[in-house]
Amino acid sequence: MRNKKFYHMKSTLSILVCIFLLSLNPVLSQDNRTDRVGIGIGPSFMYGDNTGIHRKFKFKVLPALSVDYQKKLTPFFDVKGTLGWQMINSGDHYNQEQIDKIAEAHLPHAFSGNVFFGDVMPIYHINPNLSGYIPSLIKVYTGLGLGYFYSKRTDERLILNESRRQTESYPASDSGVYIPFRIGVFKDLDSAADIGFEATFIYSPFRELDGNDLQQKRIKADMLMQFQFYYRIHLGYQY
Repeated sequence: MRNKKFYHMKSTLSILVCIFLLSLNPVLSQDNRTDRVGIGIGPSFMYGDNTGIHRKFKFKVLPALSVDYQKKLTPFFDVKGTLGWQMINSGDHYNQEQIDKIAEAHLPHAFSGNVFFGDVMPIYHINPNLSGYIPSLIKVYTGLGLGYFYSKRTDERLILNESRRQTESYPASDSGVYIPFRIGVFKDLDSAADIGFEATFIYSPFRELDGNDLQQKRIKADMLMQFQFYYRIHLGYQY
């Protein structure tokens, strides 16, 4: 009697599991990612030799804007090209003793300007839609690449001499290669688009972003950090 009851419960459970699995068929995902073009905007900051006191969180937070194009290669990989702009400003965080030390090295203690950048990187999708699997609500991706920047600024430096002290302003610019690292998340919309959030870390190994190489910071390289909200439109055909 007990075995018969157990068999009946097992059969009922099997039927329920089958019904549940069949009910999932409409929501099983497909490999439907396409090429995409997007625009992002958000806050950013700079880590340089004269950009503030970062350990005390005294630095300027300013806007950044970028556009990107992602070309699908496989279900897991894209290639991504990005063009962008970030406003930069040293702020007013140093006391007179620190400014004098920078002036003795004949370097600027303050600046304001813009960084323009462009890069290319492979993108790895950690949890893409795959045919026959339940789709993820939020998708995650990351990538590492190579880029080139142009930093255009107005620098300020203190001139020390025996008769007087004066501050001069002058135009300055630098350019060079950088290594970008990105990690992001996005959610597909009902329309042919998606929204997401992306964090970007730009590493300049030759310390040329702010025009100051006095090396007052713990990490030698100059860096940009960006946190952008993205809207991307899907292009072309699903393949």
